[in-house]
Amino acid sequence: MRPESLRLGLLASAWLLTACTQQPDARVVDAGTPPVDGQADAGTPAPLARSSRNSLRFKGPERLTLDFAAALSLPPDQVCNELGQYPCTTFVHNVTLGGVDPYGNGLYEPLPATGVTTPIAVDRVALAACARRVGLDAAAPSSAVIFRGITLDGQGRLASRDGQPVRDAITALYQRGLLRDATETEVGAWVRLSVDVEAAGSPSPGRDWMTAVCFGILSSAESVFF
Repeated sequence: MRPESLRLGLLASAWLLTACTQQPDARVVDAGTPPVDGQADAGTPAPLARSSRNSLRFKGPERLTLDFAAALSLPPDQVCNELGQYPCTTFVHNVTLGGVDPYGNGLYEPLPATGVTTPIAVDRVALAACARRVGLDAAAPSSAVIFRGITLDGQGRLASRDGQPVRDAITALYQRGLLRDATETEVGAWVRLSVDVEAAGSPSPGRDWMTAVCFGILSSAESVFF
């Protein structure tokens, strides 16, 4: 992975963490007490619906690949590849992402818990997939899937940060990746991210913003758990 791609991913992750902790309507994961007879536990804020099973599960390599591919309209084999040949999820990071390897390592059951490198693997897959989608959309703007209608100025910056195409792209990413609409607070936070990307001195801040907002949404806990 290129250093600038790594910095971009870290910037998006840091921004997402800061923005979410400042939002009054942020979705907070609260373990609490398992619901009894359909009643929510006392630790659940009233406006939020919670799972009746009170259990989050990591998607794993196959589902992660298929969900990212569906969200970005990519063939599964183009989501992320090592050296352009080996699938990141089902081959390179298969065990790290909760898969099995009966033939290579005799691992017939998934590991009981995710490891310290699992978030890094997820970030790598999300960043590779988003970079691929941005590259395709930028190369063929008339048939863009996510970033349709977004124009850049002579310095590679977003021509209009709060224009409708920018908001439409954010909305599309939420609907495709998280299967819900973005709140106005979330849209505003991602729009403001473009200011930080430009301040970082990127030679192509517009495209980097597209990659960052895509990466932040797809690599979020809401995206990688079900």
